[in-house]
Amino acid sequence: MHDCQRFREDWIAGLTEDVGDCEACQAFCEDTRLILQAIDGAAPPIPELPEVYWNRFDEQLRTGLIDSNTSRVYRLYLKWSAVAAAAIAAVVTLGALRTPVEGLAKAAPQIEFVDDHIKGLNHTVVEFLRQSELFLRNFTKIDPELQEDLQDARFRAQRDLAEIERQKSRTADFAPVRMALDEYENYLREIKNADSAPDIVEIQTRIRGSGLIANMKAYQPQPILVDGD
Repeated sequence: MHDCQRFREDWIAGLTEDVGDCEACQAFCEDTRLILQAIDGAAPPIPELPEVYWNRFDEQLRTGLIDSNTSRVYRLYLKWSAVAAAAIAAVVTLGALRTPVEGLAKAAPQIEFVDDHIKGLNHTVVEFLRQSELFLRNFTKIDPELQEDLQDARFRAQRDLAEIERQKSRTADFAPVRMALDEYENYLREIKNADSAPDIVEIQTRIRGSGLIANMKAYQPQPILVDGD
């Protein structure tokens, strides 16, 4: 016996193509085909994108994930560093009051962030340096012929130019940081006003050779591997 509901489910799933003699199912199949054809005709075709596009997409995705993860770790570091310090102090105190237990398994090494070299430097300046360092790294890797990437870089440069004076005012006695921000400001103006591929290449070359990226990296919390003992 013909089951219309089951036939239509099987037909949609591609399990059968035999419509049979059921006029209702024949009409259903015909209407469905017309709807699918209309949808297919209305949808824009998927363009054939060159390999360089996908290579650039992979790089941007990887950079975005690294940026997001680094930012999240750093924010957690800022939020919980004081709590962690108190917890460590409590553990040390309790350990001093108890007799050491021999034969415990060796603890696994852990990563800690050291910020002794930037004590007193405003946290917002540290975060601005981190983001600016990443921006410069990405800028030195972009293809000067890709206008979309260049437009994004110009927009980012304009945004940082609007913010940089405020960050300079927060550097306090950290003269090297102020000098790094001055140098960064000069590059931002050049990136913002660059209008040709040769200009971009020239700026990229000077940034790589300037040491500015390393200077920005130096004024961020440094991860170190510590023994679990």
